[in-house]
Amino acid sequence: MLQQNRPPSPAKAFESVGTAPAWSSVALTKFRAPQLRASIVPRLPLLQRLQALTTLCRVTLVCAPAGFGKSTLLAQFAAQPGQAVETVWLSLDEDDNDPNRLFVSLLGVLRKIPLEWPADPQMLASQVDSGGPGARAAVAGLINALCSYRGERLLLIIDDLHRINDEGALRLLDAMIDRLPPEVGVVIGARVEPELSLPRWRAHGELGELLAADLQFNETEAFAFAGARLADTVSPELVQQALARTQGWVAGLQLLFGSANMIARPGSEAPIGDADRHLFDYFAAEVLAELPPDLRDFVLQCSILPELDPARCAAVTGRSDMRQALVELYRRNLFLTVLDEKTPVLRLHDLFRDYLQNELARCSPGLTEELHAKAAAAEPVSPRAVMHWLKARCWEEAVALIQRCAEPLLAEGGFALIERWIQQLPEEMQQQRPEVAYLQGMCRWVQYDFIGMREPLERACAGYRLRGDTGSLARTLFTLTRSLQSTGDLASCAALLQEAESLELDPHLRAAFYSVRACQALADGRPDDVAPALQAMVDAAELDITTLYPAVSDVFNGFFYGLPGAQAPLQRLHELCVAWSKRQPVHWQVEAMAHTALPYFWHGDRQATAAALEGQWRFHERMAGLPALWLNLHRLTSWMLATGGEFEQAITMHRRNFQIVDSPAFGTLAASWRRQLILYLACVYWMAQDVQGLAQLLPILKPARRPEEWPVLDVGRALAEGRHALLAGQLIEAESALSRAQELYRSWRIPSYMGNPRISLALLRLAQGDRYAAWAEFKPVLDEALNEDCIGDLLLEPREPLARLLGLIPSAERKGYDAILARLATWRTAPLSPVASGDNSHRLSERELEVLQRIAGGDSNKQIARTLELSPHTVKRHVANILAKLDAATRRQAAAWWREHYGGAG
Repeated sequence: MLQQNRPPSPAKAFESVGTAPAWSSVALTKFRAPQLRASIVPRLPLLQRLQALTTLCRVTLVCAPAGFGKSTLLAQFAAQPGQAVETVWLSLDEDDNDPNRLFVSLLGVLRKIPLEWPADPQMLASQVDSGGPGARAAVAGLINALCSYRGERLLLIIDDLHRINDEGALRLLDAMIDRLPPEVGVVIGARVEPELSLPRWRAHGELGELLAADLQFNETEAFAFAGARLADTVSPELVQQALARTQGWVAGLQLLFGSANMIARPGSEAPIGDADRHLFDYFAAEVLAELPPDLRDFVLQCSILPELDPARCAAVTGRSDMRQALVELYRRNLFLTVLDEKTPVLRLHDLFRDYLQNELARCSPGLTEELHAKAAAAEPVSPRAVMHWLKARCWEEAVALIQRCAEPLLAEGGFALIERWIQQLPEEMQQQRPEVAYLQGMCRWVQYDFIGMREPLERACAGYRLRGDTGSLARTLFTLTRSLQSTGDLASCAALLQEAESLELDPHLRAAFYSVRACQALADGRPDDVAPALQAMVDAAELDITTLYPAVSDVFNGFFYGLPGAQAPLQRLHELCVAWSKRQPVHWQVEAMAHTALPYFWHGDRQATAAALEGQWRFHERMAGLPALWLNLHRLTSWMLATGGEFEQAITMHRRNFQIVDSPAFGTLAASWRRQLILYLACVYWMAQDVQGLAQLLPILKPARRPEEWPVLDVGRALAEGRHALLAGQLIEAESALSRAQELYRSWRIPSYMGNPRISLALLRLAQGDRYAAWAEFKPVLDEALNEDCIGDLLLEPREPLARLLGLIPSAERKGYDAILARLATWRTAPLSPVASGDNSHRLSERELEVLQRIAGGDSNKQIARTLELSPHTVKRHVANILAKLDAATRRQAAAWWREHYGGAG
């Protein structure tokens, strides 16, 4: 198999991809704090406590059961006049319950804050598909943006965090909070303690807390609250009775004072908790009974809406007097908050909405689904409309809208939300509808589940064939063929390519299949057929540059370099991607092709390669969550280091790739990816003439190929065995292995995997004392390099042995090879810049290096602050930046990096 990349997204699979805001699929009302009534009870002592906590602590938690006034208190805090802090508001809902959707909402809440983003926010979001490396990289990008905040204090108010129970989402939020710069804090509203690092924050004095006991109304507040809701004079006895029955529970007080005839009735004096809503339901029934019939029907029907505004309410109820009805609800002090008084936009409290929905289902069975269908048809926010269609059990409409939502969601990594939607569809529809099967396959693809994606994509193809939908079939065939190539089922892939030939393809899809055909030719042992397929891609792009995507999806990986006739079309594809990316925002795979240094390396222009590699590193720093990009970059950087004799650094760079493929993202295919990486590492050991290093790799390469591995692995195995035998002086064994490698290489050749066996055979002939035979082996290599105008094969050879081969060139023929010899002579000079060599130290400031040195020495933050005469907050910010820049999860990892690069502790 070859490393494959994430596919194009469904709806715009074969179009130019721009950059819509990452939060475009999120309702903007999530970012609005509830508006306060003029009659709100001021809670100045509590607000002062909250302000003091947010000033002193990184995190402030307002935690109490439902109905204790958490959101109202936070809204009062955010609206305080003359506050020296800037606040932003995020109300969470069930759609935020995965890492990607939570991250997108965090991006949305910061959308109006002037920050310097190190990468496009949508690209950051696309890297968050779990709590793994992609999420860490995205959090690092968000933290770096927050570090550019120029204000005095910024507070992120996150309300309703109890809606989040996904472990990955909570880990992401935890990591973000841990790395916040000192001028940024978080205020959390939740019904229960969230699964965050609360104990550690408490121990370090970084957590402020307001709990249910703090939020209970006292007699003075209850008296003021009653006065705002009862027209008659309020007696102290009435207030005391209400307090006794509710124990200061704000929701209970609101319902009691909203219906005066309930005050005299006996009621439970038990504490009100989140698990016991019986008293609330009892009170709510009385409040609902007192409403005029038309208003009662209105609020029951509209309870299915997340928010109430005139347009949505009119769609659900069919009434035309929506503004008046909403104003009347507001006037009656019902259990709701106001998001926008002008429109108006109201939100029912969770407790009240749950009660109303239960009452609606009891009184009017079946009406709920009808109302959801009406709401869906009028809902402008697509994810909310999907939710309504699903609750209405309108499966066809739900599937159609999920398809339309899939493109932007997959572009920003939102596969988990799509999967949750699909799971709510009937099992029969999940299995039999090709559109659903296609989306299931795409969701598996973006998780690098190459095996798991095959079955749903095959179901999708079967469904589209039965339907006669050739356009959708062609699109699915494209994705499925790449899955089959990734898992080594080349025969099935060839059959699907033949089927695709019979279909009428649009220009973008036709260009995409050229890429698949190039990969198939490589895998099938037809190297001469690769260049024509690449040239067809070039021809298509010359006519319409937008056909480059998704055609270049795998071309930038590098395994086509060094094949017959491939250098020219690859160089041109690179130039076209550069031109397109300068013209407009493009998909990251086009940018990757635009930034690759491979064409310069394979051509042999060292200066251009070093400059391009530096640019490639800077580009990849913005794309930290995309494994395929880093695998390619580490490999090329390793080669560059090895050509300069920096073998230890080159091997360390390759070992970074093993850490990537050992991550959970690669699942069952990790072992195959490791063997692919072993071939690259064997090439570096060969360049270093390290016989022991090669010996360590042979047992890993020895087992027979797995079904998902391509025949090219047999070439690499034989070549590594032959090179090891040659270095060990075992010439007979070397002859056997290298001859086998050369024979296989005629068909299955990927020079960028391993180099050229023919050069090793030429060195074997030298070791056997036969200079004429050595030249006979080596001359075709030089001739091909001259004809192709690329010397990559030669660059992947050890320096001194290669010099001996070059010395075999007859003097009469030497002039014909002057261009190659001149290029080789200048290649091995001048060290790489720190950026181009992958040295992260260039990203650390001088002060950060000082702090890192103290971390490596075992100092705590307080000790570092004393030693360097810094404030504790400044030290924390430096530590957060160091971890982000080094992509380290812990101080221990950062300390290990220091010792690796600087040879010891502080």
